[in-house]
Amino acid sequence: MEIVTQDLMHALIGQKVEVHSEDGERLLSQLEVSDVAQGKIDTEEYHSFSISLKGDTNNQLPQDSYLFKHSAFGEYKMFMSIYDHDKYQIVISRRRDQAVG
Repeated sequence: MEIVTQDLMHALIGQKVEVHSEDGERLLSQLEVSDVAQGKIDTEEYHSFSISLKGDTNNQLPQDSYLFKHSAFGEYKMFMSIYDHDKYQIVISRRRDQAVG
């Protein structure tokens, strides 16, 4: 499993990621990475970024934690919020020295 970083996700803009139930047993949807932006937290100790995703208006997913899958990072659990009929956002904030994997 690759660490989900801002640079990695930026390279995936225009590609689809699979969204599975948190336990990984059910494929729920595929969402397109539409944007990756620097977050509001950017200090020597912490950094953050957001991932914007676009989906199908006929298959809306509620705000929740999901298991995301893509060949670039493997499997990664993230919390996702819906903010429009077909638009979602994930915000990642972590310590710069935090080992994530």
